[in-house]
Amino acid sequence: GGVSVAIGEIADSLEIDLDILPLKYEGLNGTELAISESQERIAVVVDAKDKDQFIHFCERENIKAVEVAKVTDSGRMQMFWKGTKISKCRNFSSSKT
Repeated sequence: GGVSVAIGEIADSLEIDLDILPLKYEGLNGTELAISESQERIAVVVDAKDKDQFIHFCERENIKAVEVAKVTDSGRMQMFWKGTKISKCRNFSSSKT
């Protein structure tokens, strides 16, 4: 659940920086941030050129919006916490069986 699902299913390849996440509860470690469903996340993909405008629109509506992930071409979902890669998973949703 949590970030792993909300963000992890949004694109085939991602780098997620857990340090940027706004926190509902302090003291969570990287694993807890990645899977906690109590953090209440909504994820959207925005073209890089539209990021600042999107964040501005959210602020006007009193919605906290931050860039926590970048779409990559690695074929993996990678998560970083405190500067360390804590997860590197193959994206199974795009796998051919």
